[in-house]
Amino acid sequence: WLEFRGKPILPIGDSVTQGWMESGANFDQRAYLDALSARGINVVLLWSYIATSAQSQRQDPRIGYDAPEIWPWKGSPDERNLDLTAFNPAYFERLHEFVQYADSRNIVVVITVQDGWPKTRFACHPLNAALGNGPLTDRRQLVVLADYDKEMPARYHPDWTWQQKNQYFQERFADRLIAELKDCSNVIFEMFNEGEWYEPAQRRLHEEHFLRFFRKRTTAPLATNVDHIRSRDFGARQNPAVDIISLHGKPWTGHFARFEREFKAEPARVVFETEPVPSFSGRDAAPEEAVSLDTLCAAVRERALSGAGWVAQNDASFGWDPESAMAGQANLRDQAYDQIGHAARFFNQEGIEFWKMSPDSKLASTGICLAEPGRAYVVYAPHGGEISVDLSTAAGQMNVKWIDPRTGAKKAAAAAEGGAKRTFACPDDRDWVLHLNREE
Repeated sequence: WLEFRGKPILPIGDSVTQGWMESGANFDQRAYLDALSARGINVVLLWSYIATSAQSQRQDPRIGYDAPEIWPWKGSPDERNLDLTAFNPAYFERLHEFVQYADSRNIVVVITVQDGWPKTRFACHPLNAALGNGPLTDRRQLVVLADYDKEMPARYHPDWTWQQKNQYFQERFADRLIAELKDCSNVIFEMFNEGEWYEPAQRRLHEEHFLRFFRKRTTAPLATNVDHIRSRDFGARQNPAVDIISLHGKPWTGHFARFEREFKAEPARVVFETEPVPSFSGRDAAPEEAVSLDTLCAAVRERALSGAGWVAQNDASFGWDPESAMAGQANLRDQAYDQIGHAARFFNQEGIEFWKMSPDSKLASTGICLAEPGRAYVVYAPHGGEISVDLSTAAGQMNVKWIDPRTGAKKAAAAAEGGAKRTFACPDDRDWVLHLNREE
């Protein structure tokens, strides 16, 4: 389990991906963090940067205008004058303010460090040689370093090869991130966003290089996104620099068994879903393939009961920039925060000793259960109806409580006798959470 300020937490929260960086000063970061904190949400994820331009922002349905993005480096891709040898102090000052304010609101910040999405945005990627002094001429070159086993010198040489320059610029950015946030105790660094389309061996070596680079410089927890590293040689659990295994699920629900396996695997690592796919678009009456509020509600319960941390990939959070196209989705955005907050408070503020529990699909007929057998059980019923729970190791009576995941409201029911499998009828045919604990 992740620990924050000396106690275990189950991180449940929101992801604004690149919206913070693309909107720059227009993104009301304090109001955003206040909205999360007020609901008991305790984690947020953002990407450190993404390739962007005036054209890409106008075409992006989440943004819809030429937003005042804030780059880590001086210059602009629109002006083709990005200078990767010169950092932009305003970027790091704003990021530091975000992280410090999050800390004051008891929120952990996960920062995805590398990539910037050359996958579809290489034309405006800061390392693209056409936009300044970047070294790359092809999107797949991002993971190609000059020496995966050694770091580059701290002093830049303009006559280096493109591989040396690529490694140097990425290392210097990582080093600056670490240095700027060294006084913040609420940071998790995720090495990379996705990357399954890179050459597998190079992608693995790049990840391992930066895991070592970060571990040498910081005690902050480090996360690696293993399901987008295709190399079979990447033993993330055996890597001493890895604290957190991050996964991406598609669709949002139906992955309890996978996360249960990851939770129980050895050596133990914190498990975290940093990007459920696709994103929540801020529409509830959405096309069939999109994510509704009901799907979001189900996903956060399923993932929490699997013992994993979770953030919603929430495009509606771009709306904290009042100029963005997403600003009009504030009502559904806030409803999404409400759903996330109900789950975050239940596990972190209402006496659930989840750190003594583990996921066990065999204990409940729904297959979604977090339990300390004999003492406490939390079961999710996605479709209501009757559910059975194996209480054969529980002696005496068990308190029974139903939690409405849509409102967080609790409803006590008659006590149940332990010692056998018992059946419980949900209050109606919607989804419900059942909480059983032994009477003390």
